[in-house]
Amino acid sequence: MMRFILFLIALGSFSIGFSQQLLPIQHDTNTYNHEFIINGVADYGATSIQNALSSKFLYGGAITNDIKDNSFAKHKSINRFGIDLSSELEYRNMKVNLFGKEKYGFIIKAGYYSYTSSLYSKDLFGLAFYGNENYLDQNVNFSGTRFSSMSFQKIGFGVIDKKTKSNVTLNFYAISNYAEGNVREGKLFQSANGDSVSLTFDGEFQYASKNTFVKGYGVGVDLDFRIPVIIKDGKTSYIQFLAKNLGVASINSNVTRYAADTVITFDGFTFNQLVGDATIFNSTSSILDTLGIDSTAISSVRFLPGFIQIGKIVDAMCTSKVQSFFGVRIYPSVSYVPMIYAGVHFKTTKWLDLGTNISYGGYTTLRLGLYSQLTFEKFTLGISSEDIVGIVSKTGKGQSFILRLRLKI
Repeated sequence: MMRFILFLIALGSFSIGFSQQLLPIQHDTNTYNHEFIINGVADYGATSIQNALSSKFLYGGAITNDIKDNSFAKHKSINRFGIDLSSELEYRNMKVNLFGKEKYGFIIKAGYYSYTSSLYSKDLFGLAFYGNENYLDQNVNFSGTRFSSMSFQKIGFGVIDKKTKSNVTLNFYAISNYAEGNVREGKLFQSANGDSVSLTFDGEFQYASKNTFVKGYGVGVDLDFRIPVIIKDGKTSYIQFLAKNLGVASINSNVTRYAADTVITFDGFTFNQLVGDATIFNSTSSILDTLGIDSTAISSVRFLPGFIQIGKIVDAMCTSKVQSFFGVRIYPSVSYVPMIYAGVHFKTTKWLDLGTNISYGGYTTLRLGLYSQLTFEKFTLGISSEDIVGIVSKTGKGQSFILRLRLKI
């Protein structure tokens, strides 16, 4: 357990973040006086860590050598890992005529979001789960490790076109957690008998250290533009440009920054000096000074962990039993590879829709998703997973749970 905790510390604060689900947001040209929409997402993904290992920390159980070996064998030189969680409530009023114009209504949003992502090396994973004995008389290379973590709350007010359902929302944010780090070059060499270590390091780590719930404020926008496109036989499809939480945040509490601005090498430290009771994190400043690591208090302005998604969406007014949807999702993060997705939507009855999708990219690789949607006169309930394999298999590399409830009055 302690090794895993150290591993998480190396990746950054273990928090949760926001993701837009593939559960189709159907285009609906009907107008209702009032709408309430609740979205909930819990999702994590990895390129290399199997569920057999990650589930032990979520649900408990013993970690055997086979479990560690199977995940370790999947690792490449650089690996990705990310966790997203969100909950959002949206209210749409289309009875009012905003700005005195009949075509516009208004939107109010509120939600909580967290986000963590990381790039890390195979050696870092090995050191965390196997210990230093496997790396005696050799270099542990953790160059290229990066992580970021941010949690925030949002409240927003926007304008919606009653006919097209395109909308724009201006949001205000309260930042409750922030940390990030970057290791441009990092190597750890241990002697054959394990009694000394040499460290080469060039990088920085910073976090909001003030002990308050609100550590900063931000401003941003949500955009949802729906563009009709004429396809063959005169039929119309809709292309959606969706952007969530695009903005900036100012961390106005104390931000503590540890940094080494140049490549530095030190010899003669015992391993216990770095991972025992007198570490660079909890000992006196003399160890930091000796290592050449500066500790400073700074202010920080950072982009919010928003995303952009562009693709064809499902048309709820279409009479076809089968529809396709596809697109691409992009986060402004080096830990997130642009994700492409495609799926098929089936209207089985008037009240039941089913669908499946396949995606590649993001924090993991290939994923298969499934969803179902119940539609009644006043409300719609959707349940989905972007990673159905991860739910049923220990060899999966993530899990995904999504809920969407829409009430129409």
